[in-house]
Amino acid sequence: MRRLGVAIAAIVLAASLAGCEQSSTSDASQVDADEESTQQAEGDVSYVDDFDWCFYPGTSDDDTREIVCWGDSMTQGVGADDDPGALVSLADDELYDTSYQSYPQVLSQLTGLDTYNFGVAGATSEEIAVMQGALPWATLDNDGADATSDSDDKGENDDSDTDAPADEDAPADEGEQPIRHIDPEVVDEGEEHTGDILVLEIGSNGGWDGDYQVLIDQYRAMIDRSGCDDYLILGDTDDPGTSVGDTSQVPFTDDYAPRETSWETALREAFGDHFINMRVFLIKHGLEISGLTPTPEDVADARLGCISKQLRSDWTHLNARGYFAKAVAVYQRGIKLGYWSPGAGSIDVPKPQRSQGQAEGQG
Repeated sequence: MRRLGVAIAAIVLAASLAGCEQSSTSDASQVDADEESTQQAEGDVSYVDDFDWCFYPGTSDDDTREIVCWGDSMTQGVGADDDPGALVSLADDELYDTSYQSYPQVLSQLTGLDTYNFGVAGATSEEIAVMQGALPWATLDNDGADATSDSDDKGENDDSDTDAPADEDAPADEGEQPIRHIDPEVVDEGEEHTGDILVLEIGSNGGWDGDYQVLIDQYRAMIDRSGCDDYLILGDTDDPGTSVGDTSQVPFTDDYAPRETSWETALREAFGDHFINMRVFLIKHGLEISGLTPTPEDVADARLGCISKQLRSDWTHLNARGYFAKAVAVYQRGIKLGYWSPGAGSIDVPKPQRSQGQAEGQG
């Protein structure tokens, strides 16, 4: 199908996040309830002592393993063409043009492994699982309630929908049939390339009835279907309270920027080290990885738990720099879990460092 194919954390944003954590609030019970999830989000990942580490010898011409990425428009790379001339600095200070590239394209170059992009814009979690073979096709025939229309999904927003989420409460036309986002080419290629390493990001367009356990079961079914022991689950990057897939969320206040959403908590508790809280990662590291300077608006957005608009092409999709930073997050977690070796690909990035305040546990 497609052969697809850093950085000091921004001190201003790190200080902002730390400041949020130290802010006073009248709702003491809320703070107590969120303490554990805040610590998890701030730490990016919680490693268990008995984690079964596996180190590969590194990529080479003899390493024929494949990475397979399943998802919706955020995997396909919608919005990457909205950031032409997107230059980022690599480990050797050379400039790299990441324009027009999805995160799987960048990941392929970082790891040196063949990487397949099975992202289908607008697809629900159920549709993605069906295309991959984890769920039977009859699932779609029997359950059309979660199917989204072209105006409601991430992959098919027109110009009028680029600044705010679509209206989920708008009534559907009587007799309107669900619009399916099924790509036959992806289905065929997915059968040929089940992958050795699996990267999944599903659910942003619904397809799981707002029930986290349903979504977790869909993830597990896809993992089982692939037969991959090595996998990563990527968290949603919408701002809190704006996700089409999880309408139960509400926007954060200034005091709760580092907090996980309940969706992020559910996935972290289910998948542990395999889960990447991508929203928090991009808030903390995305700008610096992408060679961008934080603005006052970025600091204000970070206090609300929102990703910088400099990394976005619209209200939900990332731009080329955003996708580059996302690929770096996946790449670094894969190194942590022993899926690939650092510096084995055609491009090399430095690892984001924690600020002094973060290193001391302040943020």
